[in-house]
Amino acid sequence: MGSRIAKKYIPFIITVLLLLAFVMFSDTGLCIFRRVTGLPCPSCGMTRSYIALFSGDIKSAFFMHPLFWLIPIIFGLLIYSHYKRVNFTKIYIIITVIFIVVYIARMILYFPHTYPLDYDHSSLIGRLFFK
Repeated sequence: MGSRIAKKYIPFIITVLLLLAFVMFSDTGLCIFRRVTGLPCPSCGMTRSYIALFSGDIKSAFFMHPLFWLIPIIFGLLIYSHYKRVNFTKIYIIITVIFIVVYIARMILYFPHTYPLDYDHSSLIGRLFFK
């Protein structure tokens, strides 16, 4: 029975390993979505936001990603719901909608020329179709 389950996940594992290899040998950031498509993902700028926050630059932290403050709340809800068996599905849906709305607004305002929402021409698709 165990080998049947392992065989079921082999395509998934191979895909993940290939994506990780692409990430490791690419010369851009860590985001797999951005490395493949060249487009910023909904969480693009989140790491840079925390770097700015920990450096004391709150204004830059909000510019890099205005929802950086939600991540600790999400982790807190996940941990709390795991131990107390509380269902926060509606809250997660609301947070997802907020992320999508902010992503669309940021793309309208800043894409494709304003960092961190600029287009990555060294992405897989960018190299295949635009060079």
